[in-house]
Amino acid sequence: MQRLSLEPAALHVARLAPLLEWLQTHLALTVLLRTSHSAYLELYCEGYNSHVLLLEEYPEAPASTLRLEADNVEFERLSPLLTSQGAYCVEASRENPSASRSCAWRVLTMPLPGDWQLMLLALDPRRCQHLGLHGSGP
Repeated sequence: MQRLSLEPAALHVARLAPLLEWLQTHLALTVLLRTSHSAYLELYCEGYNSHVLLLEEYPEAPASTLRLEADNVEFERLSPLLTSQGAYCVEASRENPSASRSCAWRVLTMPLPGDWQLMLLALDPRRCQHLGLHGSGP
């Protein structure tokens, strides 16, 4: 799992404890450093580590969305667990096509503590179109 590269690495939250507990319990994120008002989390993706810093901020920090990308295996492991807890999964299909013609993205969204949202994205390689030499399909 990794943080999307254009997403901020430091997130300001109103209540750190419930969000951190949820992330550790359901996504098994590793806490590298914890203080009374912050937590530094490690996300691991096959030899590549990225990090997210959660900072508790007063007055109430506005809720936002934590966007993470998972590989296909991790997404398939987490999807049933999170769906059973109220997550909603959208997959590219003929009725709901992907913005990228050759890729099949899956997006799982669900509410988190403190009015935050989780958006977990994954590419389904089984449903991606193989590209020819010039970027066109076979």
